[in-house]
Amino acid sequence: MCTSVLFRNGNHSFFGRNLDLQYQLANDVTVCPRNYVLPYHHLPDMPHHPAIVGMAITGYGYPLFFEGINEYGVGVASLNFPGYGQYAKQPVEGKTNVTSFELIPYLLSTCRSLEDAKRELANLNIVADAFNDRVQSVPLHWICCDKTGSIVVEMTAAGLHVYDNDLNVLANAPEYPTQAVNVANYLNLTPEYPHNRIMPDVTVPVYSSGMGSDGLPGGLDSMSRFVRAAFMLNSSKAADTEEATVNQFFRIMQTVEQIKGANREKDGFDEITNYTAGADLETMDFYWTTYDNQQINALHTRAQDLDSNTLLVYPVSHDQNIHWIG
Repeated sequence: MCTSVLFRNGNHSFFGRNLDLQYQLANDVTVCPRNYVLPYHHLPDMPHHPAIVGMAITGYGYPLFFEGINEYGVGVASLNFPGYGQYAKQPVEGKTNVTSFELIPYLLSTCRSLEDAKRELANLNIVADAFNDRVQSVPLHWICCDKTGSIVVEMTAAGLHVYDNDLNVLANAPEYPTQAVNVANYLNLTPEYPHNRIMPDVTVPVYSSGMGSDGLPGGLDSMSRFVRAAFMLNSSKAADTEEATVNQFFRIMQTVEQIKGANREKDGFDEITNYTAGADLETMDFYWTTYDNQQINALHTRAQDLDSNTLLVYPVSHDQNIHWIG
């Protein structure tokens, strides 16, 4: 399971996610430069495109992105959508046919804004092709954004749906409209000092700070994480600097992390937050932590060779880096 947010903080917009799974993946920070040839199953190869940065598996000679941000400030992340996601079995004539693992690079290669993405998605069909014999198609949905806002992309048995995402949050199943309606159950939550509305004429002692958040769901399930992330994100305050925005993003994502031992799947494995990662949509600086290394690591993406024709891969460290002062 996973959680993703668009954090808009003054002049800074930061997009990122937690990737939660029962096992470690061979993912690395990956830059797909402008001249790396992106092949497609049902479209012509794309030899030139905007540069992209994100976490990806590259061992098959192709960037299987979990999320990505392009140099125009468009971001896309894929999240697990079990029980709901359903792709077309065949390409559809007259449509732009892409596979689920091609959607992130396709949108980031063709779009310079969220409005561009909406136009591309209006004629798009997601095909259920496997990447290869070892990497099969899995049910996903996507959050796509720029600094103006975000949308959710879901393909179910009823077809392709694109939803405006005013909450700027995405988790997993069920569908986005159900997740959004569920937020109405928590409209009384507030970060403010609580007021006595139940018995205004009676003095009731406020025995703790934070009582405005009493009732905020604390579970690790998707709907609880969605509400919790929405509350933290939309209550958040931070200085209008990139450093403060980065710090606050990681703080927000820590509230929906998966801790080993707290969420055991039916196969007996514990789900954990493999990594937290994101980028400033303006600077394209990319930041990440891993489950075993909580130090924030970063890449100045624009300082790399973005005109290269080969993938630039930066292995992530899983060894905790502790700053000893004595």
